[in-house]
Amino acid sequence: MHQTFTIEAENIAKRYNRQTLFQNLDFSIETGRSLAITGPNGSGKTTLLEIIATLRRPSAGSVRYLVNGIEIEKREILNLVGFQSPRSNPYSELSGLENIQFIGSDVDDTVIDDLLYRFGLYEHRNKQVKFYSSGMKQRLKLLLTILFRPPIIILDEPGMNLDSAGRSILFSYLESIRESRIILIATNEVSEADWCTVRINLE
Repeated sequence: MHQTFTIEAENIAKRYNRQTLFQNLDFSIETGRSLAITGPNGSGKTTLLEIIATLRRPSAGSVRYLVNGIEIEKREILNLVGFQSPRSNPYSELSGLENIQFIGSDVDDTVIDDLLYRFGLYEHRNKQVKFYSSGMKQRLKLLLTILFRPPIIILDEPGMNLDSAGRSILFSYLESIRESRIILIATNEVSEADWCTVRINLE
């Protein structure tokens, strides 16, 4: 059965002490759509992504997840989300392949090999991550994010450290899956924001 996922946010606000990062945010997005969150540094882009992913509580408002129109419980949400963040990093002492196998022990080898090829990392798969370039590390982080083919993909500054070839690899892959996913991207890159179907700008 085809499943349609929906994220509904209503009156979302986040405050720290007396500072308001954002308030009165409303949006609804479903499978096949993509959302860009833009705004200057410090405007709360990462915080909003973490609220959407249920990793952080809003100061006000709510976020609901629905599958085929039926709301699901919060404890189920993390199993549906792939979240890439500058704060999360692969283990530098392990190889790229070992990092993948560590979190994806149940993933078929052919799937892993295909992703390594698509992200331009196959020939570097047995190299320790500490010897990867910054762009290779970023591509590995993105690969780990989509390893389990989550229906909801949340990317915080996905183009960071990527050259033009790396960006092409990333968005070629995202384009190939966009009709079957919800994709949320926090970015200030015009091309990344323009790729998305909806945009929220945090002042």
